[in-house]
Amino acid sequence: MTDDFGPSELSAESEPVVNMTGELVALGPLHRGLLPLIARWDNDFRTADLRGNGPLPLTAEVISATWEPLLRGERDDWLGFAIYVLPDLRPIGYTNIRDFTNSHGTAEFGISIGDPADRRRGYGTEATRLLLDYAFTVLGVYNVWLDTLAYNIGAIRAYEKAGFREIGRRRGAQLLAGCRYDVVLMDCLADEFIPPPTRALPDVDDLSPPLSRPDGRGGQGVRVLRRDAE
Repeated sequence: MTDDFGPSELSAESEPVVNMTGELVALGPLHRGLLPLIARWDNDFRTADLRGNGPLPLTAEVISATWEPLLRGERDDWLGFAIYVLPDLRPIGYTNIRDFTNSHGTAEFGISIGDPADRRRGYGTEATRLLLDYAFTVLGVYNVWLDTLAYNIGAIRAYEKAGFREIGRRRGAQLLAGCRYDVVLMDCLADEFIPPPTRALPDVDDLSPPLSRPDGRGGQGVRVLRRDAE
């Protein structure tokens, strides 16, 4: 498809800004230069279906209308990151954490690896762990949840490796080609999460315990398991 997104100060080929770096992938700010790639990924019907979206043709105008407000920061409870594979920092997808400003400490997680060739290689698992660490450490979220389709086996395995577990199902909630499939509900808790070797805040393990918890009692707040507890 043609690139109808107009000029951008950043492009998918320019050196990207990186916020968090793991062993396989890095996460950095989304930018307008990625929209042509996102348009190609989101127009792949299989990719769209695995994300739970209807397989529909999406024009450049539709993609821009969806993403531009998010890129401008107009939604306070949505934070997204581009996923770059290391070491060449090639963009392979995006991930986001949303609905995290409520008083209950919950948030919803989303991720998409655009090219099927980049799936089942550990990229999604590590990106998920990095963003979970960010949600628990930086945003102060306690419970992160997601839903995915029961036939999205690769994603379910990646989520489980990252720390999610199944908590229930919406039975027969997805209709595809005349057949009904379950929608799997999963969540991850801050005090059950084992963070990645490289933290969202690199020096977080060296910080002193907080003076008080949100409930007013002294000592450490939400407990995040260290990797040496594995």
